[in-house]
Amino acid sequence: MFTDECSNAGDERETDPQRSAVLIVEDEHVARRALGSLLKASGYYTSAAESAEEALRLLQNQPTPPRIALVDLNLPGMNGIDFISRLEQIAPTVHAVLMTGAGDESLAQALQERYVPCVRKPLDFSRLLTLIDTPPRRQ
Repeated sequence: MFTDECSNAGDERETDPQRSAVLIVEDEHVARRALGSLLKASGYYTSAAESAEEALRLLQNQPTPPRIALVDLNLPGMNGIDFISRLEQIAPTVHAVLMTGAGDESLAQALQERYVPCVRKPLDFSRLLTLIDTPPRRQ
């Protein structure tokens, strides 16, 4: 189910909604809502999904994709890595940032080789904002 609890951003960021749009894919309600509130307060337009499948449906229904997708690693059903692979196929302009509480260094290294940044929970919000504002380039 799409949650619009985080929709409608302030005007502090860019005036182009697509450029400052962020999709949050997080199954934990409190984390999803808190992250959405923080991003909204920082001037981003946000949409949120509690599963990868819901996020894919949401992406299909949006006229323009978001600029960034913040994706939890451990999602019910399709996990975050599989979602990012699908995202790269259906919306190649969307940059993904994987969020995880797990400490698997080999996972983080593999993702960096694919130019997918990984941030550890609890999130460092200033680092996250930097990744959103200047996502790494894919090669």
